[in-house]
Order: sequence, then structure tokens, then C-alpha cells
Amino acid sequence: MNIIKPGFMIEERDEKRGGLAIIERAARTCYKTEDRIAEGSAERMVRMLIQRHHEAMLEHGDYIFLLDDYKILDNIVYSLRRLMENGDDVPMLTWTNINERPIISGNIRAWRELLASRCGAAYYFTGAIDPIYTADLFPDDEREMDTRIKQIHYSDLQGFKEKRVHLRQTVRFIVDRGVTHEFVRHRAMSFAQESTRYCDYSGNGIEVIEPCFMTEHTATYDLWKRQCMSADAAYVTEKRLGLKPEEARTVLPQSTKAEMVMTGTLRQWDHFFDMRARQTTGPAHPQAAEVAIPLMQEMAARFPDVIRA
Repeated sequence: MNIIKPGFMIEERDEKRGGLAIIERAARTCYKTEDRIAEGSAERMVRMLIQRHHEAMLEHGDYIFLLDDYKILDNIVYSLRRLMENGDDVPMLTWTNINERPIISGNIRAWRELLASRCGAAYYFTGAIDPIYTADLFPDDEREMDTRIKQIHYSDLQGFKEKRVHLRQTVRFIVDRGVTHEFVRHRAMSFAQESTRYCDYSGNGIEVIEPCFMTEHTATYDLWKRQCMSADAAYVTEKRLGLKPEEARTVLPQSTKAEMVMTGTLRQWDHFFDMRARQTTGPAHPQAAEVAIPLMQEMAARFPDVIRA
């Protein structure tokens, strides 16, 4: 068993092909197979995710479009409203029209849902999304991008509001499983998490996150450590007795280390910081605040015109 400190890393988002590379990294976090990343592996991963309907991982990529005419945005909003009125699922797309700059954005899963709906809005974008994401939706029909639709990138966004709504950021956390349970409550964001169903910890033993509110060599710390060591021994024994990782995991402690990838807009991250760092609704769990506060400070330094520390 290894005792480690929690941490985080702000990931650099590669916008090529809708964020293909970051989708692969997020997906491989679940299985801890990052060592398999190689040339062409991202395309194979995305095809597999789509084939298996595991589209939550596609949420870590995105597209942003600037529209030539605000009337196009009106038509899109009307189409989405009709989907809602008909009781159909509505893709989680976001739009603004600030200073006569109609912009619409969303993650890859949302764009796929729009195209699959075949609603009127979908036909503006049928040729705008990389075919790696749409081959199953339009297998025999080549479509051209509407010339009134222009893909833009994060660097093209102007002002506080456009960046807050359309700019997305990915963060990789190393925390315990109790903290991940709290972070996934931010449901509008997107998640990928190391899976105890598929990851086997019997080789080198489990890793546990050291509680920030305990001091080493105290009675409470020693009791916590003994409990974790006992759980580690039980896990290894159950694996030796023939249980699968998804079955042996029942003995793992709450302190078990979990690697989690979270992606959200700056607006969603700002709400996360309200809850976990600024603690505007009440005290955050100390282990959540332990990573959220320094993350907020780094994000504020990176996006000073949008995030306040």
C-alpha cells in the first residue's frame, strides 16, 4: 500500500478535430491505459466509443461556431424548442449573441445528438463536424458545410461573456473516492474516472490519499492507516481467491486514490469554485477544498478576466 498526496493538473486542450486527443486521454483514464496512446490510437478509441454507445467520453471534446447571420441562430433555437415541445431530448448546446456575434457551442456528444435528431437546425452543421464523429450517422451521404457557419477557437472568443460561456477547460484530479462523489454532483460538467471495475490493484497494492486533517503518528492517523492496510490485504486475498477486480473492490476504503478528469465551461468552473473553494453555500469538505482552492488560484491566473480568486 502507498500513501500519496492529492493533486491536480490543468490540461492543455488540443482543439484539433474537435479535441480528439483529449477525448482519448479522458477515456483511457478509466482503464489506466494511457501507455497505449500512439499514432492513430485516438481514432480507434473514438470509433470504439461510438460503436459501444459509450458517448460520455465524447463530452470532453467540443466545437464552437460563429454564425454569419443572427437569423440562423433564431432558426436553430426554434428547432431546439420544437424538439423540447415534442418531448424529445434536447442537445446540451449553448449560444450567445453579444455585440451581434451569434455563437453556438457544445461538446461532441451534443453535436452528435443534434445531427441524429434530423431537426431543421441539424442541417446547418452536417458538414461541419469531423467525419470521425459522424460516419455512423451519415454513412453514404457526403455533406458540405454551410458557408454561413464558421468554426472558431478559444482564441477567437471576445470579452468576458463569450469566454465564460464557450471556453471549456479540462482538469485532471488525484483525490480519494469520497471527493469524486462530491465533484460528480456538478452534473453539467463532464467526467471520466479511474474505474475500480477494470483496474487491478493487486500487483503493487492500493494507493490511498492521505487525509489533510490528520497528523502522522497520532492515534487517529495510525487507526486510519491500519484500516487501509487491512483493506489492501483483503483486496489482494480476494483476488487470489479468484474474484474479479469489480468484485474484490467491495473491500476498498473511501480513501482509495482515484484519478478523475473533469471538463466544463469557465462558467461551470466558476460555480464549482463557489461551492468547493469560495464556499459561498457553507463549508466544503476539507479534502475537496484542499485541491479546489489552489486550482481556483491557478485558473484565475490563467483566465484573469473571467475567474476571480
